[in-house]
Amino acid sequence: MQVGRYEILEIIGTGAHGRVARAHDPMIGRPVAIKLFPAELARGEARQRFIQEARVVGQLSHASIITLHDMGIDESTQTPYLVMEFLEGQTLDRILDKGTVPFPKACAWAAEVASALGAAHRKGVIHGDVKPANMLITADGRVKLMDFGMARLASRDSVATPLAGTPAYWCPEQILGKPQDARSDLFSLAVVLYEMVTGRRPFDADSLQGVCSRVLSSTPLPPSHANTSVPAGFDELIARCLAKDPAARYATAEALANELYPLARWKTIPSPVPRPTNGNGQRDRAARLPRSA
Repeated sequence: MQVGRYEILEIIGTGAHGRVARAHDPMIGRPVAIKLFPAELARGEARQRFIQEARVVGQLSHASIITLHDMGIDESTQTPYLVMEFLEGQTLDRILDKGTVPFPKACAWAAEVASALGAAHRKGVIHGDVKPANMLITADGRVKLMDFGMARLASRDSVATPLAGTPAYWCPEQILGKPQDARSDLFSLAVVLYEMVTGRRPFDADSLQGVCSRVLSSTPLPPSHANTSVPAGFDELIARCLAKDPAARYATAEALANELYPLARWKTIPSPVPRPTNGNGQRDRAARLPRSA
């Protein structure tokens, strides 16, 4: 299969807004990842919006943002596509299927994503769909944020999809149909961080209505209730990010990143090992004496 000048080798992922394929760029001779979008985005006003959005995303430059190499609309199939760097690794949702992420590593990844979001926000780009499936963990342990603005773009012409993204990571203003800004992305990132550290989502429920209700009205348990090893202050960081009122959250992604980077270097201090006793509740004297040479 051919899309533009690219040879599609295999489909490696399928999501709500398109498919991702591993492909070959014959002009440069390198592997690439191609996101294929529905043909509806190649028609009418949607076509120009797709091109404009891709141009904006293509200007983003950050070590933790997947690099966009090219974009186009295949004329034979009317398939819009984005061409990105191809990296070996797996998405964060696959990693979370296996369990929690060690606290320092979770904070390091979240800090890098926050830094990436900050770079995008300064360009006026809101991600709008921050979730584990849009975070690639590379083979050497780096995190790369994917799909900037694409969920929002893909939903503009769909009457059946008034909300873009994944319900578990929606922010209150998204559910209420209010304007989103940089602080909306931080809410979603905090949901991901909470899940990495505790192994559960803060607003999980059995139905879409249940999830939305919890996001709008419930206060999740502090992360330390599920993971007693987290340091003091982490509960407050998460609570601030998950505030219902955007004005109560961190004002910028950089501010959140600055709070997270020190936590990424935090080391668990093991509890003291109890000394043996002599059976009467007294510490065994022999256990306290130095061993003879």
